[in-house]
Amino acid sequence: MIKEILKLVRDGGLLSKGDIAGKMGIQKSTLDSIFSLLSSKGYLKKIDGTTEMPRACIGCSISKDCMQKASAGSVYVITDKGKNYLEAG
Repeated sequence: MIKEILKLVRDGGLLSKGDIAGKMGIQKSTLDSIFSLLSSKGYLKKIDGTTEMPRACIGCSISKDCMQKASAGSVYVITDKGKNYLEAG
């Protein structure tokens, strides 16, 4: 399930946690716990809407909308460590 969630964050476009929880068939509170775990392990990074746009977002066709959403809520991106984890398995 961890890899599927990371793949959704990486490939799913701009999805809410509710969207991801629905696709995974789990409760949003469960997904919140999984996101906390993935963040603490360094697989996901929470983007603060007040910070500079991450390098990985530059050139992304939805980065403007995504960063606007970050100021209204939380946006997560998969880290290099998370990408390596997906590629390893």
